[in-house]
Amino acid sequence: MTVFPPHSGPRVPRSRHRLAVQVAGLFLVLATLLSATVASSGSAGAAPEDNRYQPSFVGAPYFAPGAVYTENFPDPDVVWDPETQKYYAFSTTTGGVYVPVMWSTDLVKWTARTNHAIANPNWQFHDALPDPSPAGSAWTSGDPRFPDGLWAPTVAKLSGSGSSAWVMFYALRVNDAGRHCIDYATSQTPDGPYTSPKQFFCSTTPLGVIDPDVFTDTATGKTWLMWQDQGEVGKYWSSLWMREISLTSAQSVDWAPSSTPVYLMNAGAAWENGVVENPSMVRTSDGVPTLFYSGGLWDSVGYSVGMAKCGPLQFSWTPICSRVGSGQSMSARQGMRGIGGSAVFSGADGANFIANHYWREGIEPGYPGNQRRLVSDRLHETPGGIAFSHEQGPVGIAASSGYVSVGPTRVLDTRYGFGTTSTRALESGEVFTLDLSAQTTSTTTAVTLNIAIDGAVGPGYLTAYPCGDPPVAASLNYVDAAVAGNAATVRLNPSRKLCIYVQSSTHLIVDLQGRYDSAVNAAITPVEPTRVLDTRPSNTVPAGGFVEVPIVGYAGVPSGATAVLVSVAADGAAGPGYLTAWQCGGKRPTVANVNYGTKWPAGNGAIVPLSQSGSMCVYSQHRADVIVDVFGYVSASGQRLRIASPTRVFDSRTSLGVVGAGQTVPVQVTGAGKAAAGSTAVEVNVTATDARAPGWVSVFPCSAPPARGSETAVLNLVTGQTKAAHVVVPVGVSGTSAGQICLRTQNATHLVVDLSGGYN
Repeated sequence: MTVFPPHSGPRVPRSRHRLAVQVAGLFLVLATLLSATVASSGSAGAAPEDNRYQPSFVGAPYFAPGAVYTENFPDPDVVWDPETQKYYAFSTTTGGVYVPVMWSTDLVKWTARTNHAIANPNWQFHDALPDPSPAGSAWTSGDPRFPDGLWAPTVAKLSGSGSSAWVMFYALRVNDAGRHCIDYATSQTPDGPYTSPKQFFCSTTPLGVIDPDVFTDTATGKTWLMWQDQGEVGKYWSSLWMREISLTSAQSVDWAPSSTPVYLMNAGAAWENGVVENPSMVRTSDGVPTLFYSGGLWDSVGYSVGMAKCGPLQFSWTPICSRVGSGQSMSARQGMRGIGGSAVFSGADGANFIANHYWREGIEPGYPGNQRRLVSDRLHETPGGIAFSHEQGPVGIAASSGYVSVGPTRVLDTRYGFGTTSTRALESGEVFTLDLSAQTTSTTTAVTLNIAIDGAVGPGYLTAYPCGDPPVAASLNYVDAAVAGNAATVRLNPSRKLCIYVQSSTHLIVDLQGRYDSAVNAAITPVEPTRVLDTRPSNTVPAGGFVEVPIVGYAGVPSGATAVLVSVAADGAAGPGYLTAWQCGGKRPTVANVNYGTKWPAGNGAIVPLSQSGSMCVYSQHRADVIVDVFGYVSASGQRLRIASPTRVFDSRTSLGVVGAGQTVPVQVTGAGKAAAGSTAVEVNVTATDARAPGWVSVFPCSAPPARGSETAVLNLVTGQTKAAHVVVPVGVSGTSAGQICLRTQNATHLVVDLSGGYN
């Protein structure tokens, strides 16, 4: 193996290439890695004595000692040190230093390291790596302190052979063609200075190896070095590898005895554009090694975080990791594009986090006009996979809360840039953060919304949740570009924000209907589902017309009720359109409660304010039949909601199997991990998936089942599709049906129930 000495050539942007696959290339890489050895070591070279401040590129502010830093920080790596009780973050060369290092106690405010006992702030002795050049090598051109090619440092504390040390691995450019090798240096403190740099290994491929990351396996205690082989233009794609390492002294690292490289994966998914890089791994609670990586072109909005599940960590001629779905798991969120540069780390509480960089929204990613900034997300494991959140989530069950109608009021419409900074659709996998602090109070615990999509690029789902606490549940499922919506009650996080994840690219529309507030006395009284309007077969609402629906005095709704909980549906529509439900006598709002097509019935839940005469009105854009069912009402006295994070309490796919036509299924919704015992009603999202035929699903208290043929539908089945509805349902309070709700389906389908909270 040939190891080239470091060389500083002309400054060029970090490049990534679209590469073609050749099987022969795999054998070349594998043979190279199997023969890779540790290069000779020696003492570190002295730091230059005449270096003055110089940024690594135009637009990267000086990384000033001891100052808060919020600017360029690409390819971040983060570690937690229990001794100092601080997080330390490291990045690719920027801001005038080889390896910037900054510390934080909360992963939000980051402060650059102070100087290494030198007072002059213009000298670069707050650099974590004052001299990266291994002994016996020298820069041969350009400014020796600011090479183009020191990339993606990673830091870990290693132990072995009676010693321990903080070890930094980094990729260092060694020739003008952009070839990189991996070097390392050591320190006795996490923030450095890291000294005694040594060359570790290269591959014989023209562009070499980059993006080192250390993974300590909690299951085996083994420590691994991961990296990317950059591949070769026109021959084969980039690929990801790992190999076991060991600390042989306080200043030396070697491959573990008898270890061999492990082939993780190569680029192949369309979104990766021939590039996989920045490998990082964690063993998730299922015991499976889970690989996070970045894919796509680094300076594009398509750059994303990928995820794969891996087999046993041992030699294989084929990749041991398989993408979860397409692999693409996070690409953008509000104000952030091109998220990547992944590094998984353990937090102060033992939870897993992931650090990435991102480009600011509205600035086309590019070099050197834009900067990449650090963001850290908590990894939330769910039965559906991994969810990411950089917000603080709510804790425990919220205080019991009354209800206030505040709308409906539109708070977001990405089609027109309302409530956001652009008119673009959300990208697949994007999370949108919706700040509702202006529409709520400090005592607000949750909000009721109507959430709709428009122009989806394909089938998918969205999930609305309190930022920082993503659930398993879906709030809305969609199949095509047509407008579709669903009601949702969503808890807010301490900052009064909620997050919305979209599986496939779509525009997003959100209307606020009301809020739950611990300081409000008005509350909800659930009633047994009762139909109060059905215009079929002869009283169809004309296009542009409306129907007034008396509510007070019907379905158990008394005088004094200020709003009503209803399910509103359209059937037999003459064309695609919408229904709007509102308080009769008031101005009709310019929002939709139900979006319908012409092929099948469509419905949705709503909490609608009542007029002084106790009625509500329903408008239809096109000629359609309208059906209204009552589920409860709001008044000065009633039951208060105690909302928690959504919990899946029933899923026939993992328990009973397909629910048969006409079958009734009981679901326990109170007790440990569910709504509090004694709750008289619950708020649930009911989902039907893989329906065998058109039909309906009804939900009711098991203690009061409706007669066959008189059921009230909460959602309509569409063959092969997934449909969901949000509903408040009374529960049994005594006997064998205590704490239960029942579901009945007209035709065979799978059913899923997600619990949001209980009323008491």
